[in-house]
Amino acid sequence: MRKRKAFTLVEIMIAMFLMTIVILSVFMLNQNAEKNSMDAYYEMLCFSLAREPIEVFRAFGYKKVLDISKNHELAPLVYRAALDDFAVIECNPDDEDNYPFAYPNEVTNFQRYIDLNTDNDDYIIITVMVGPKGGSKAENWLRKKAVYENKYSVQLDSIIMKTPKR
Repeated sequence: MRKRKAFTLVEIMIAMFLMTIVILSVFMLNQNAEKNSMDAYYEMLCFSLAREPIEVFRAFGYKKVLDISKNHELAPLVYRAALDDFAVIECNPDDEDNYPFAYPNEVTNFQRYIDLNTDNDDYIIITVMVGPKGGSKAENWLRKKAVYENKYSVQLDSIIMKTPKR
């Protein structure tokens, strides 16, 4: 009679254990990649939401921004609430006159604060802080901890110089 070659129960158990470890590590790697991807997406969105008002105010120029700092009603509607305090960013595509920007729906997960510092007569410092609003999807995904009283993840500063007289 010929001796049959077969796997023993111990060999099968070891192979199943090794396959389980490999499969679990692949799932964990996939889950970690998803977290990193969403974290990067929301961080990129934070930076975009912080850069936008800086670019708009810099385009207005020193004199107009100085007027806006004294009277917030002169600011575009999309920024008015953020000039006073942290405000949730609105996404209202139906009102194109007051909201000319095409925001993705995820912006409602963020809040923004804009400070126009006019302490110096020669320049204005624009500070924009953006972060996830409490209890939002963005707060759950952003693993980078907020810096200031748990309110913002990104802070950008810019300066507008007064045009020198000739």
